[in-house]
Amino acid sequence: MSPFVMNVRKKAVLGLVAVLITGLGIGIPVDARTVVIEDGLIGYWSFDKDTVKGKTVEDIWGDQDATIIGDLEIVPGKFGEAVQLGGGAGARVQITDDIKKAELPTEEMTIELWAWDEQFIEWGGYVVAVQDNGAFEKGWLLGTRWKAFSFALSSEDADDGDGLLTYLNAASASETNKWYHVVGTYDGKEMKIYVNGKLEGTSGVQSGAINYPDSIFFSIGAYKDDNEDFVHTGMLDEVRLYDRALSEKEVSNNLEAEGLAVEPAGKLSLTWGQIKAAAGR
Repeated sequence: MSPFVMNVRKKAVLGLVAVLITGLGIGIPVDARTVVIEDGLIGYWSFDKDTVKGKTVEDIWGDQDATIIGDLEIVPGKFGEAVQLGGGAGARVQITDDIKKAELPTEEMTIELWAWDEQFIEWGGYVVAVQDNGAFEKGWLLGTRWKAFSFALSSEDADDGDGLLTYLNAASASETNKWYHVVGTYDGKEMKIYVNGKLEGTSGVQSGAINYPDSIFFSIGAYKDDNEDFVHTGMLDEVRLYDRALSEKEVSNNLEAEGLAVEPAGKLSLTWGQIKAAAGR
């Protein structure tokens, strides 16, 4: 079955669930809880225990399941469970190493997650789809530069012949052993980085379509390209990728969000895992 058909089927099931809940008279108060923005969402790795099967980490929104490489643990996180990485060489959660199979944003993007650092390194990578090898700089990443959260991106209009990355660092330094909500957005003209809902930096150097290399290691938890392999030490949770730039209001919404809008209140015991399983039949 093609990914397109699967996505259409999945959305249809969610629609039927909404109709069912309404028909049964089970209301979901709009102010009961904040839910994740779904418009433009193309990937969501929650790391909750029911979405991790052996070495496979389910993409609970799209069709980009990831593979655990190395000795990683699923532990209590910011919401539900998170993935814990110990900094060992080669460890990561790899979505794909084939860029032709990767579903990546092209014109605009948002990458967001919750991060817990146990130590900081010069080149830290939370989510990485980049090649930064000498003067060759293409793709994007969300990570750290020492104690500063950092969002890097290369675009077509800023290309100097072999790509050019802008590393946009947050203005405020971060602390170890503490959860932070970190978001990088790009609207085709401007990069922004948010920390705990606050805008911490902007850059207008990049513009135009995102400039990708021919090969990547599209991964969570490691700054990985052809020349580097720097693994995160700490936890990552609620990783979400969009093909558009979220607004500041939407970033603030997701800061408070607790999952998708398919978990009903009341007596009906209907989980996201059950709904997604139905969508895959």
